[in-house]
Amino acid sequence: MAKKKLIGFEIGSYKMKMALCENGVVEDYVNVKVPDNLVKDDEIVSWEAMADFIKETLEEHKMAAKEAAIALPDKLTYIARMTMPLMTIDQLKVNLPFEFHDYITEDIDKYYYDYSVISIDHEAVNGKGEMDLMGVAVQKETIDKYKTMFRRAGLRLTLAAPEASAYRNIIKDYEEVHNITEKKDYAILDLGHRTIKLYFFTKGEFEVTRYMEPGCSSLITAAADKDAVDEHIAQINAENNKDGVLSSDPLNDIYGQIGVEIMRVMNFYGFNHPDNDLDKIYYCGGGANIRPLIDSISEAAGYQMVSIGELITDDTALKNEIVQGPQALGIVWE
Repeated sequence: MAKKKLIGFEIGSYKMKMALCENGVVEDYVNVKVPDNLVKDDEIVSWEAMADFIKETLEEHKMAAKEAAIALPDKLTYIARMTMPLMTIDQLKVNLPFEFHDYITEDIDKYYYDYSVISIDHEAVNGKGEMDLMGVAVQKETIDKYKTMFRRAGLRLTLAAPEASAYRNIIKDYEEVHNITEKKDYAILDLGHRTIKLYFFTKGEFEVTRYMEPGCSSLITAAADKDAVDEHIAQINAENNKDGVLSSDPLNDIYGQIGVEIMRVMNFYGFNHPDNDLDKIYYCGGGANIRPLIDSISEAAGYQMVSIGELITDDTALKNEIVQGPQALGIVWE
């Protein structure tokens, strides 16, 4: 875990989440709606306006820190599991970019590269050794934009990593705290506003993300059509379950469709990993509080549905809120 005071961010198309932590302990957590036209499909389109919004939100909620960490949207990063000969850090810096040749077709010098070591076998390849790594690449231009944005908001960006890394940090912390030495498989379901994502961690290490569209915004659209109201009103009605809208027939139909899609993804993973030990799906995101949706997924997919809060070891009263966007916390635990 991070041993300093900083704010972790996850900025989605609909909500921005901020986790203020010191020495890895949660001090505050904020989940706010992003103003219209600042983010599209999880990508920031108005960087200066977003910086001003972050600054205003920090001041409004009296969040004080000098440093920031960001969970980068999946579409802005490349992640690859790789096996390389045992080498020094300097040698790895030179060779790592070439491991992304299947993903990056433009100039490799336009990207930043980083890695984490999963394991080292000193006896492999005739005793010369090899390393099992998780590598990541992101455009330098992207990181520079985030740095400038946070600087304008009064923060210094000190850490940026993919969303999958944030979830991995939560899993790693959970395993360490509970002294789990036998590596397990995990499935983490992010019930997002625009997109539903299912992250798979095989033996505790990230393997793949599956995407399903539309996300929970389809529920709001259905609720708006049902009651003949504006989608902003429908969102408020859904959040308060006005007149039992969350249990209405149009929404139940969508719950069933989402459940079937998740069942298909889980079955595909099981087909490719016949020895997996998955017995539950950890869920989070904006749809985490929609109980009929959670129940429908469980029934269709045939897995126990468990809040990702069960993996968060910090004993904070804010845990239920953090479940809405755990990436903001997980990225701080890098």
